[in-house]
Amino acid sequence: MKQNELDSLKNELKQIYDRKIEVTNQNGFLDRNQIPSGKKVYNIETSLMFIDIRSSTVLSSTVGRKTMVKIYQMYTKLCKKAINENNGMILQIVGDGILCAFTNDSTGNSGQRAVYTALSIHTYIAESMNPLLSKEWEISCGIGIRTGHVYVTRLTTDNGSEVAYPSDITNYASKFCGLAEKNQVIIDSKTYDHLNKKFKEYCEPYQTSMPNTYIIKEATWEIE
Repeated sequence: MKQNELDSLKNELKQIYDRKIEVTNQNGFLDRNQIPSGKKVYNIETSLMFIDIRSSTVLSSTVGRKTMVKIYQMYTKLCKKAINENNGMILQIVGDGILCAFTNDSTGNSGQRAVYTALSIHTYIAESMNPLLSKEWEISCGIGIRTGHVYVTRLTTDNGSEVAYPSDITNYASKFCGLAEKNQVIIDSKTYDHLNKKFKEYCEPYQTSMPNTYIIKEATWEIE
């Protein structure tokens, strides 16, 4: 590695570091094509939700790649259905991990709708997807939700650009998802504050590095 290469990279990084970031408050998420790159970012109040299949690596080695593709397609379809039903939007899909978002609107608070979605996803998996699979292929997922403000920006890549959501709420939603076990939803205090009285009764305090965290166990809808 040559010193002039390091110096050139340092200069490029310094330009980014010295750049003044322009923040614009936004009520909802823009279309990806409307998000500029560089110094402009959007600040959005939202509830971010991470969904992830439990033990997907073990499952992949057991069922084979072709079957796993079908399982991913089924899982993604039911997640999209639940998210769309509650006026949410999918931000990113990486493997079996899905990041989605909800904003306050006429249909309700973002946190309440995120929790509704989480319960629907668990229910769709248990009642509509798993009955189609062999017992050893049945899946479950963990879900994490955090409510707050997120910056939205576009990052340049070799293949064009990618939209990023740098924020501690993104990080904590992901951490909560990682902690959640089968059919569990872990939420922060702001999401909890969005819930109506009935849903708060289902929440239990849960110990994490963030104070006032809650968990909903066996989080599925009652089938009528």
